Amino acid sequence: MMPPSSALSKKSRQAKRFWILGAGHFGGLALTRISRRHPRAAITVVDCKACNLPHGVTADCIEADAVQWLQGALTSATCVDWIVPAIPEHVAAQWLKDQLQPDHTVTPISVPDAWLHLLPHAMRGPLGRVYTSHADFRCPDDCPEPADICTHTGRPRPEDLFRLLGKQAPAGCRAIVLRSRQLLPGVGALAPAELFAARDQARRCGDGCLMIATACRCHGVVDFVRVNAPRQQAAG
Repeated sequence: MMPPSSALSKKSRQAKRFWILGAGHFGGLALTRISRRHPRAAITVVDCKACNLPHGVTADCIEADAVQWLQGALTSATCVDWIVPAIPEHVAAQWLKDQLQPDHTVTPISVPDAWLHLLPHAMRGPLGRVYTSHADFRCPDDCPEPADICTHTGRPRPEDLFRLLGKQAPAGCRAIVLRSRQLLPGVGALAPAELFAARDQARRCGDGCLMIATACRCHGVVDFVRVNAPRQQAAG
């Protein structure tokens, strides 16, 4: 069971340990905003290139592929409160796919047009991936993500995308949806406990089509994959 929103909200206010995956534009924004709100926090930034920290900001910098690093670094014994994806990759989906292997083969599948039409303002990405959004405009990077009203249009919000996606899985495809939780305006993060819960759910799903999504209230990314357990080698 995933932690309730109230518990995670309290946790975000008390958080002391952050991992930021990516040191580019959005990683830099996340680092600056988190360090201002939590000046005593322990922050680790992971990027394939050396980090250039903003003036006055202290963080541990690790030069590594962020997704590969996460596979080795995140365990049930890891002391981290929030993971902030700030790279052009579907971090949660890649982590889940790697966690399923080598016990299963995980293969991206082509997304039929009929599936695409289930999602708002859907755009195709690489094979098996779809980007979706309630917005048909560029959102400001400091949106506070209010629950009821869009800050850009002033109009009521549609249903939260992280809730909607859980209902929109195509027939025969099981959905795993992780919520990107806003810690600060423009800073979304994943809760480690929710990643582990998603991993356990994926393992229970068995073979077949799996829809792995990460979404906030307005924007999301979805990976469609086929999961198969490898055939047992013949005895002898």
